[in-house]
Amino acid sequence: SLQKCVEYALENNITILQNQVQGEIIDNNLTQAKMSRLPSLNGSGSHNYNNGRTIDPFSNSFIERTIQSNSFSLNAGVLLYGGSQINNSIKQTKVSKLANDKGTEVLRNQIALSVASTYLQIIQAEENLKIAKRQEELTENQLKRAEILVESGTTNQGTTLNLQAQLANDKVQSINAENQIQMAYNAMLNLLQLDTETPFEIAMISIDELPTMPMESVAELYEISLNNLPEIKQAELTITQSQIGEKIATSGLLPSLSAYGNVNTVYSESGVEPTFTGFLPELVGVTENTLENVYFVEPQFEYNTKSFGNQLSDNRGQSIGLSLSLPIFNGYRNKTSMENAKLSTQINELNLANTKNQLRNDITTAYTNLKAAKSRYDAAVLSEKAQRLNFDFNEKRFEAGLTNSVDLLAAKNQWFQSQLQLNNAKYEYLFRNSIIEFYKGNELKI
Repeated sequence: SLQKCVEYALENNITILQNQVQGEIIDNNLTQAKMSRLPSLNGSGSHNYNNGRTIDPFSNSFIERTIQSNSFSLNAGVLLYGGSQINNSIKQTKVSKLANDKGTEVLRNQIALSVASTYLQIIQAEENLKIAKRQEELTENQLKRAEILVESGTTNQGTTLNLQAQLANDKVQSINAENQIQMAYNAMLNLLQLDTETPFEIAMISIDELPTMPMESVAELYEISLNNLPEIKQAELTITQSQIGEKIATSGLLPSLSAYGNVNTVYSESGVEPTFTGFLPELVGVTENTLENVYFVEPQFEYNTKSFGNQLSDNRGQSIGLSLSLPIFNGYRNKTSMENAKLSTQINELNLANTKNQLRNDITTAYTNLKAAKSRYDAAVLSEKAQRLNFDFNEKRFEAGLTNSVDLLAAKNQWFQSQLQLNNAKYEYLFRNSIIEFYKGNELKI
């Protein structure tokens, strides 16, 4: 059915799937924008080889030896004020998501219209084949009667030759109609993203009564479509997105205030810790009067490399603070961003105006095409009726021997063409009417 074809196309169309994936990217960007409000926390570590005269990270003094050392730090920061840049980025991403959703609706509508058009083309081609087959059958019957008349001597051999040529031409018409059916099916399979070898057949429907002309005027249809079509909503959301972008660009000219904190520590293989082993007396002299020995007692230590864990603990340092950034001059970047954001808004406002103008033109064209299709259909009804009566008249004259096969075949071909024109006019009117219903916001149906 048409509904199943549309549903399948919307589920499998690559362009729509791409747009949906783009929507997931926007969702990720929205999550990231919201998380920007949270503090950042980063860790770092390094392993160093120092050779020659260098500063010992443990003692902070100059040494001349090869040592290995490590340093570790944790850094945290949070933006306290940034000109509402984060809040506006969140708003802009939300609007971008809505605009992308409207873009998906635009694609869905385009695919649905294409499927409906192709669906009607298949039915139209099937009806044309039936007409061609009926004409072929009619010619076969006329040929059989003509052969009987030739045998009875009522007519000559030229009549059967003309009918044989007409039968061959009718078979060509049937083959052409079959090709049109296959081409229409190929177009439908392409819309459904199916392989051309996939077994597929639409549900044939009988259209006995055509819908009436719409009661609304072009101006009324335009006003209705402004509230229904996602193209307009998408263009309006794009303007909102640009206006928020102006606020984000303006925040680049405002000061920003951040808080930060840091924890750091170091390790060095030159780091040692002393262990007391006792005192060592050393004679330094005697007293002047009593000549008693005077000793200096020097404490003795044994130095061992300080453990990794103890060094990290003992060498730990912390810092916290506030950072204020005042934009003074940065190569005109912020000013340029502001001007470009305003220009982007102007472009999107012009795009909205252009979208509305295009919509008005499309509706006017669609309504004009519908009126023309209705006029062609009414004319085709009268033409088919007249050509059918003309053929019936010539067929009776031919059977009575009052006219020749040339006149009969001419009347038959004219009737055949009028049937094709009527069938084509009917399905053109159906499609033109479905477009108007689409602009009115109604579901596509036949």
